[in-house]
Amino acid sequence: MGFFDKSRSKKKEKTSVPTEPLTEESIQQWLVARIAGIARVDPQTVDINQPFAEFGLDSLQLFELSGDLHNDLGYQVSEIIAWDYPTIAKLSRHLSNPGTEVPASAKLAAGEGSW
Repeated sequence: MGFFDKSRSKKKEKTSVPTEPLTEESIQQWLVARIAGIARVDPQTVDINQPFAEFGLDSLQLFELSGDLHNDLGYQVSEIIAWDYPTIAKLSRHLSNPGTEVPASAKLAAGEGSW
């Protein structure tokens, strides 16, 4: 047995990928549940217009969120998507209708807004 025993490694269980297109509302519901779980708050208290940072999510958790989007919802997304679309409302709108939300990084490059 070597330094890393593959039989003991943990793999995140992959859930089934939806077979029909997801709506903005269904993506919002998924994100609300996920953020509420991470932040350990009641899903009813999650404001979809509140920035992810205000829920106390750190960089690692935001990277994991992008991986979860891929695994659970079937979306291939950038690792920094939560920075470009920093609220549940903006991210779900972007994922359900790509191109409808301008990424935060594009606004910063144009001299609008701030992080």
